[in-house]
Amino acid sequence: MAQPGREYEVISVSLPRDLVARVNEIVPKTRRSRIIRDLLSSFVDSVNRKRVAEEYRSYYARRPSRETEEEQSLLDAWEISDAEVWAMLEREESRGRRATR
Repeated sequence: MAQPGREYEVISVSLPRDLVARVNEIVPKTRRSRIIRDLLSSFVDSVNRKRVAEEYRSYYARRPSRETEEEQSLLDAWEISDAEVWAMLEREESRGRRATR
């Protein structure tokens, strides 16, 4: 269980001087920690998304072609055409339902 005041870890990071100078010109001192936190969070989330995407690619690459073909045929059978969608929307409008925006 986290103790009060112990939610954050203080770290030290060495950065190129020109980068620090550019950041100091743009970012107010009071917001730097939040911006760094948000950038690191975004980076870690991106790395995780890429890892998951690679796992999916790997999984689908290992699947037998017969299984892939069966799945594709099921998707084709369930595919709805534009005409069918328009017909459903027109039926809803004729029943007095408000159209979606």
